[in-house]
Amino acid sequence: MNFKMKTLSTAVVVVGSGSAGISAAFELYQQKIPFILLERGDKVGGAGKFGAHGVFAVNSKQQQAQCVKYGYAEAFKGLTDYNHYFVNGELLARFLKLSGANIDRMTAMGLPVTVEQSEQKAHLNDPLVYHKFNNFKEKMANWDQLPAKFIAEGNQVLTETAAVDLDYSDGLKAVIVADQSGTKTRIETSKVIFADGGYCGDPDMMKAKYADADEFLNLGERKAEGTGIKLAKKLGADTTHTPVLFAHGCAPSLQINPMRRDSSVETLTNLPLLWLDKTANRFVNEDAVYDFAMWANAAHNVQGKYYVLLDQKTLDHFKTHEVPLEDTFERQFCEVGQTPRTTVGPLPNIQTDFDAAIQTGEVVKADSLADLATKLNLSLAALQRSVQSYNQAVDQHEDDVFLKPSDELLFGVTDGPVYAIVEHCAILGTLDGVNVNRNCEPVTTAGAPIKDLYVVGNNVNGLYSDGYPSYEGIANGFAFVSGWIAAQEAVKSLKQAKVEA
Repeated sequence: MNFKMKTLSTAVVVVGSGSAGISAAFELYQQKIPFILLERGDKVGGAGKFGAHGVFAVNSKQQQAQCVKYGYAEAFKGLTDYNHYFVNGELLARFLKLSGANIDRMTAMGLPVTVEQSEQKAHLNDPLVYHKFNNFKEKMANWDQLPAKFIAEGNQVLTETAAVDLDYSDGLKAVIVADQSGTKTRIETSKVIFADGGYCGDPDMMKAKYADADEFLNLGERKAEGTGIKLAKKLGADTTHTPVLFAHGCAPSLQINPMRRDSSVETLTNLPLLWLDKTANRFVNEDAVYDFAMWANAAHNVQGKYYVLLDQKTLDHFKTHEVPLEDTFERQFCEVGQTPRTTVGPLPNIQTDFDAAIQTGEVVKADSLADLATKLNLSLAALQRSVQSYNQAVDQHEDDVFLKPSDELLFGVTDGPVYAIVEHCAILGTLDGVNVNRNCEPVTTAGAPIKDLYVVGNNVNGLYSDGYPSYEGIANGFAFVSGWIAAQEAVKSLKQAKVEA
């Protein structure tokens, strides 16, 4: 029996309700343009709601009040140089020039932020560009209240609903959506904004782009399946770009990670102890732990997996002593104005936590280095050489290979038993997809815009060359601003069409 597809009608469809989508919807709401907001999950929000702690901006009123000298010129040159000129210059410029005004927009949305020092120890002396959410829990609650405002003005918010196709012939006719049961609805519309957060939830796309995808720990939005990228490509959009991973720290598992903050194993993950890769060699100055992007990039560079080594003596020391090392995520979980703790310990539950992690495989315990090499399938000779070399650096308070600061060379690995925390490159998403113009319209390989479509946030190419940069909050800041840009351009186009009609 054939059933006629249900039909809805609106001016704009916004696909996704993370930072980019909710920002686009808010602009349409303010401009009184009818829209339907689609969300694949059972509640609004994406990585920007559930994980992000702030946004990047230049020339905000708060920065001006503090006489911050770092502005558009410095940011544009810095990001262009950082990415070796592999950037969409016009899009980058438009984002940066709107980023300051976006801070006021976020306050109007009920998502206020305050400019403050970086959350990352490696960037404490950077210019004041990071704007942190005033209160993380309030941010979550206020995000949840936005749909009611939209609906009160006659718009619709459809959760557990995803875009699956477009009816397109010399312009957009409709967006075809499906709910969780597979029931399809035709939404007749003039514009669509794809803000569905990249493709980290599509295993096939991930494996096609990243050889170490199986080792990644996805702390981002697993519902981000690349729909906007795929549908734009189907209409001829250029998706040529080096893959860009939104790599952000490392962790043993979904059970032991920075979002949970409830295990001593996670605490020691976040410290500059001894790290070895799958060949039993050191691969980086472990001080990289204090820069989330560089830390994760280092892990990605060694096939997405490494080990943190310590012995029983070190574990026992953490149990009873305060250690002068800072947990790299300590600052991220402080509210605005709160003073972070710069030491770790005592950790009275550390042995219990490690014993539990041994049972689940997040930690491997061995009686000796030889036993550990067998259990991890490592070269014993390489393991012994790496440990001996590191112990020498600890004894001499000098790392003449990776140049680790002497005040972090605290713990060698000597007597058994020994422990290896199994670490994985953590990701918050992906940062490549569709080539767009300054208006966030997807373009063909010839550079021609595909009309009536807009692609924003983590779906967009052009801000990053090959990795997430150490500009704290830039992905979230761009998501909010690009959603705003797309909505502005959609409104402008609708009004022009009305005039021409």
